[in-house]
Amino acid sequence: MKYEKISKYVRSGPPATEKLDMEKPPLKQTWYVKLILALIAFTGKLLYRGKIKKVRMEGVKPPYVLFCNHNSPLDYFIMYSATAFQTGVYAAAPNVFLFIEKLIRKLGCMPTRKFTTDISLIRSTKRIVEQGNMMCIFVEARHCLCGKTEVIPDSVGQMAKRWGVPIVTLKMCGHHIANPFWNVASHRFEVPVEATMTQIFTPEEIKEATVEEINEKLRVHLAHDDFRWQSENRKKLKNKKRAEGLHKVLYQCPACGVEHQMDSEGAQVFCKACGKRWTLNYYGELEADSGETEFKFPTDWYDWEREQVRAEIESGNYYFESDVIVDDLPNSKGFVRIGKGRLVHDMNGFSLHGVRDYDGEAFEMVIPAAGQYACHVEFNHKFGNYRDCVSLNTLDDTWFVYPDAADFSGTKMSLAVEEIFNKVTAEKKAARLAARRK
Repeated sequence: MKYEKISKYVRSGPPATEKLDMEKPPLKQTWYVKLILALIAFTGKLLYRGKIKKVRMEGVKPPYVLFCNHNSPLDYFIMYSATAFQTGVYAAAPNVFLFIEKLIRKLGCMPTRKFTTDISLIRSTKRIVEQGNMMCIFVEARHCLCGKTEVIPDSVGQMAKRWGVPIVTLKMCGHHIANPFWNVASHRFEVPVEATMTQIFTPEEIKEATVEEINEKLRVHLAHDDFRWQSENRKKLKNKKRAEGLHKVLYQCPACGVEHQMDSEGAQVFCKACGKRWTLNYYGELEADSGETEFKFPTDWYDWEREQVRAEIESGNYYFESDVIVDDLPNSKGFVRIGKGRLVHDMNGFSLHGVRDYDGEAFEMVIPAAGQYACHVEFNHKFGNYRDCVSLNTLDDTWFVYPDAADFSGTKMSLAVEEIFNKVTAEKKAARLAARRK
């Protein structure tokens, strides 16, 4: 049966009963796939003038687990360059397989849904390293929003403890400057990028380390702030549109406090409410056109926004509600319009209810706050008519949700998810400790 095409990438009608196979074992890379990957990767590395430094990597070869930070799509080129010709498997979100599933699987990728408790990924990773492969995981599970480290869950240390193989990190610096998430169409080749690949634990060392020590060392070695890196290393970016899109992250004005009135053009971000403007200079530093420069770096501004969200949550005032359009991604063949609904995000988590377009039946997705430590958002999503959205996942579904509300900010929602999770987790921990004392 043919269904109406809503856009180039989205159709109407019921989702296909066949879903993306999350359990299918990853394909072993052939020699010619490794060669093609290496050629593409080294081309990308050359274009961006990338340098890779290796620390404690003498004699390290598969099997091992590689944890990478995630700045931009450029990460893949540098990661493949650092691991060229090694047999690897790469965890990837379902949308990576869109329209080209066969090719992506041949590259060694295996699907996993973001921010879910995916036991199959843990089992698969153990099997993959036991087979002698390198397993690559972008541990933040998303591109960073503002060029600095996003949440790395405590569960990573627990998994790493079980594998019994070397643990390696790949910290990439400058990728957010060269190809930022808030303007992925922009490629700034004039900024040379750098990466450091480090074996942080040998198999013997990881046996002796606690889960807390593993997590702490992992976070230290992946910690980054690209705007500070750019400034400290005097990496000059003369791109005339270097700030365009930055308002997607810097959504609240520090001068007047108004949200959702920020915009950007050329090398400037500005507030439409009070008129204040800031210029992002050649070295990633903010300079107010007049008055006080509240924050030297966009990452400091981003941290301040987190503090405002945290205060809103602590006071009990955080609440978001909006009419939404929901698209499902059941498999690699394309998005399917489920229908319109109502999204609520509050201290309880996400609650999404609506009516399906194709049969008039109700649909829902409810994700408790305690079950989601972070969320994935998209700015100007190509497959959603260039609208901002939040991606909500269960073990069975991946929905892309497009709010209609003018006060929707993907950045604020992302920060709120993390801060609500932290608050709920802390309260549960305190309750357990209090119960033990009785």
